[in-house]
Amino acid sequence: MPSRSSIEVKEKIRQNWNKLLRENLLDVSESLLGGSPPSVFVGSYSYPKVNIGPLVSTKCGDVKFLDHPEEWTGLELEDLISNRLSLIRGTSLASAIVDANNNKYVELLQELAMANKSINIEVKFDKKPTLRFEEIDNSSVTDADSVQFGLVSKMEGLRIPAAISVDKRIEKVYYDQDLNANEAVNMLYNKGTEISRLSKILSIGMLGTKKRRKLVPTKWSITAVDQIISANLIKKLIDYSSLDNFHLYRYAHLGNDYAIILIPDLVWSFEMHEAWIDNDGKVSIESAAEISGSPKNYPKIGGSYFAARVAVTEYLERHRRKSAAIILRQIHPDYVLPVGVWQIREGIRMAMKTKGEIFDSLDKAITQACVGMNISKNEWTSNSAIINSIRQQRRISEYIH
Repeated sequence: MPSRSSIEVKEKIRQNWNKLLRENLLDVSESLLGGSPPSVFVGSYSYPKVNIGPLVSTKCGDVKFLDHPEEWTGLELEDLISNRLSLIRGTSLASAIVDANNNKYVELLQELAMANKSINIEVKFDKKPTLRFEEIDNSSVTDADSVQFGLVSKMEGLRIPAAISVDKRIEKVYYDQDLNANEAVNMLYNKGTEISRLSKILSIGMLGTKKRRKLVPTKWSITAVDQIISANLIKKLIDYSSLDNFHLYRYAHLGNDYAIILIPDLVWSFEMHEAWIDNDGKVSIESAAEISGSPKNYPKIGGSYFAARVAVTEYLERHRRKSAAIILRQIHPDYVLPVGVWQIREGIRMAMKTKGEIFDSLDKAITQACVGMNISKNEWTSNSAIINSIRQQRRISEYIH
């Protein structure tokens, strides 16, 4: 599909928002009965005091799709933002320490998060929910500016069905208060629980040993889950054999271009480069890397780093191989409103499902990865820690030309 200007995308978002207001949101009052995907949200402002609450649609029935990133690849940016804005958020202030909490909603939200399908809930607000949709007018954005959910108001009441059908896997770890959070996340992931679901139950304080359970802001819990799962997968790669050649995988969506280069190596290393291009063609590149181990410092590019890492390690573990990896991510101006690091994880997952290309040298793989990119090969590689490490340590020097 031809690229669109940021002005065109913003106008389409405004049109969708106005349509959503007319058709679904103008009649929302202080009381709402609607479907929850099921979803909960924990804010980060004023932490360790946090605003918590359910996400609810004006429509009853199956609304899982509205908060299920695993199904969103292939959608346009304006449609994804409409999904977010169509969910109404009730809020209540709570302490992040679950054991010390006297907030009456925490336990109800935990029950909601355990539901194995959409359920209808009733929320009473102190006043009609409102939204100040100011992100649309930002001149520059980053992944940290991910647009939040739609209308919001303080809760005065919350009712959920008395007999919810729950996910038995989640229920089991919820009641196991001797299991630490890392073990619980990996156990549920290995049993097929989706990452988007794991981040919700971690955020609402359902995992970990009894005295260490906390409410975790949603955007932090998403990155924590990616980090925990990928760290565990990296440990599994140790016993696998290395790739024999250099692999290149590519995918593009939502104004983002991805190139994933897998490098034959006996030791895991990972690097991600992000190039943000503004409306004037100016480029800002940020990078983060881990060489032969975990990153020394928290990556400057934040959650996008771990979202990419989990997608790559999933692929390697599935194929029982090991390698080093370099990710090139190019972000065009038409990505006017970041929708969350899920799109990085899902975009790279999609890339790793393609046939890919195989090369006999790193130079050839990188050259091909840069075809169609606005950023030159030299700009991408001049500060590459992995390439510098390869050249210095000569672990795979026979492949470098």
